[in-house]
Amino acid sequence: MVDVVVVGAGFAGLTAARALRKAGRSVVVLEADNRVGGRTKPATLAGERIDIGGQWVGPTQTHLLALAAHYGVTTEQQYDFGDNVIDICGRKARYKGETPGLAPADLEEFGGIVAKLDSLAGEIEMPRPWLAPSAAEWDAQTVESWIRANTTGEPTREMLRGVTRAVFSCEANEISFLFYLAYIASAGSLEALIGTRGGAQDKLFTGSVWQIAAKMADELGDAVVLGSPVSRIEQDKDGVTVTAPNGTWRAKRIIVTAPPAMAARIDYSPPLSARRDGLSQRMPMGCVIKVAVAYKTAFWREQGYSGLVVSDRTEFGPWFDRGTTLTKGGALVGFFDGGPAQRWADRSAEERRARVLDDIALYFGDAARSPVDYVEEVWTLSEHHRGGYVAVPGPGVLTGFGSALIEPVGRIHWAGTETADAWVGYIDGAIRSGERVAADVSALV
Repeated sequence: MVDVVVVGAGFAGLTAARALRKAGRSVVVLEADNRVGGRTKPATLAGERIDIGGQWVGPTQTHLLALAAHYGVTTEQQYDFGDNVIDICGRKARYKGETPGLAPADLEEFGGIVAKLDSLAGEIEMPRPWLAPSAAEWDAQTVESWIRANTTGEPTREMLRGVTRAVFSCEANEISFLFYLAYIASAGSLEALIGTRGGAQDKLFTGSVWQIAAKMADELGDAVVLGSPVSRIEQDKDGVTVTAPNGTWRAKRIIVTAPPAMAARIDYSPPLSARRDGLSQRMPMGCVIKVAVAYKTAFWREQGYSGLVVSDRTEFGPWFDRGTTLTKGGALVGFFDGGPAQRWADRSAEERRARVLDDIALYFGDAARSPVDYVEEVWTLSEHHRGGYVAVPGPGVLTGFGSALIEPVGRIHWAGTETADAWVGYIDGAIRSGERVAADVSALV
């Protein structure tokens, strides 16, 4: 018998296992996939290793930055020189910096709404947004219904819908407004979520962020068992029995780091609490496809563009310059998010590639149609993830079932970025959750 079994070798699981071992506890990590990293994943684009999952880090994501420093992984500034492009409601504009190039009246309304959202989010104490004074009111609304009730200009509405897709990988009519505010609270501000310089997209990791997970796994050695999808967890008075196709393990406690919808695929004996089971049925993953395209040169830079395009005319997007200030090559990275991802996930890779190149060419010209390499990851169809970036609750879920995100069920403890007290949905949040649950479990075994 080991002290703890950890289900999942993403950043949450690896962090928890590392902390438990440091505290002198014996641990086994069972990972369903044939690799570590969870919602981070490496890929090769034009001979260079890139991240085809999570990739960026912001200045307040201090737990991820500390882990990177520990393993000697460096960061580079996200390329953001030149003009960004915004094309919303038939108005196309080039602009610099973080302030979107909307018409003056629309910019004023959008700025006011951003300030209002930050103010409302300030009433939330993470990680328990359902305890906020206005939680019931906010959780009774979708983001779309709140947008319609609090804005008048269609450009502002489209901007907020686009932000929802880009940040949550879902449509505004699918997500609880309380969760939207909780996400803002966990990041500190809406600008921190959507910003490049100084925001969540501030820097890239040299050689990929995934390598940090790989280094943690190497440190844990044989304690990490790949290709081990847990199918059953049985609790008794002495411990837990954990079953996977390739073996059975006994432990005093177990930590499950999978998001609720994926954790629900495990058979539990005795059954989970009604509240936890209800949560699992009501918190699906967002829908996302990530794409990276390499070119012989960064021709958009020569045209004075930064590479960032935000548009309501395209299915693909937003997209960014994949290079950094230190990179001479040409590459763009972007997403099908929410509705577009749902529409394109079941299409062929060739059809998706053609659509991506057409959308890029709409803004950067025909040179976009001649890439030297193309890589994609359809996260929505990934067997062990079924989407990203985060699990998304609809109205009524957090106030009705939210406490089950963190509350243990007997000897079963929960972690993962969805349970974080800061930077929910991000790698940093996953690390924080792993640290928190390791401390909780260490006190019990």
